[in-house]
Amino acid sequence: MKTKNDNGITELKFEEAMGELESIIDKLEGGEPSLTLEESLELYKRGVLLSQHCKQTLQRAQQEINILTKSLDGNLAEIPFKEEDHV
Repeated sequence: MKTKNDNGITELKFEEAMGELESIIDKLEGGEPSLTLEESLELYKRGVLLSQHCKQTLQRAQQEINILTKSLDGNLAEIPFKEEDHV
């Protein structure tokens, strides 16, 4: 479902989306004490959409990454990128 908050998000580059998300977080964490409840809610919704966009962008990039390795016989082989386990 599209809301007015998703305007242009899918066209944003990853870095642009992250920058806007960081700005929203700053505002919601007290950088904008004059925000009304409605404005805060709209910012929160846009922040969630930006976060989802960034996650999807990273997942697509991860799928494109392949690691070249040498097999025991000396030939190069591609293996899929595996995300490191986070502790």
